[in-house]
Amino acid sequence: MMTSVVLAATLGGVWLAATYRENGSRAILLPDQVMTLFPDPKPLTAFALTDHENRVFDLSRLKGKWSFLFFGYTHCPDICPTTLAILARAHENIVKNTDGAKEVQFVFISVDPNRDSASKLTQYVTYFDAAFLGVTGDNAQIGNLAGQLGAAYQIAITPGMENYPVYHATAVFLVDPRARFHAVFAPPLDAEVISKRFKLLRELEGPKAT
Repeated sequence: MMTSVVLAATLGGVWLAATYRENGSRAILLPDQVMTLFPDPKPLTAFALTDHENRVFDLSRLKGKWSFLFFGYTHCPDICPTTLAILARAHENIVKNTDGAKEVQFVFISVDPNRDSASKLTQYVTYFDAAFLGVTGDNAQIGNLAGQLGAAYQIAITPGMENYPVYHATAVFLVDPRARFHAVFAPPLDAEVISKRFKLLRELEGPKAT
């Protein structure tokens, strides 16, 4: 028997279009294929998950920080390790080049709680970056958060088969310090580009997002 969970992705954003000052003149950032920015960020509603240190990870853990969220699973053969390695480099760039870097967190959300225990997540996420958080929970609560972000995934569980496939979104979702879905980064992902776009977003938003 195959069990699947499919969540529809509904992203109503616009390409990042911003004005800023450069050498005393106004410059325009052309439509951007990397980051989709939402002009009216969507407030997230309550959910309850658990992090890799067995602490509650809920809506309150998203407040006061810019949160980069990525959905996947530890048995993922390619997309997840590649994305987490890119995010680790992006984190390093942000820490070096962005004011308020301590207000940033990177969260890997496993959609495969059957195999991804807290100890497994600890080993997995800290391999890429000691500051990364690994999070999972029951299927209903994972689906709750994923659904709010439009993060589609599908789990195909076959009895007696340990290496069942999991299909999941490859985007990275950005939640602002007010726990609002603010932007999404679409693949192909690049660490330097992500960090630069985030820096620009922080400059554009200023204190508004906090």
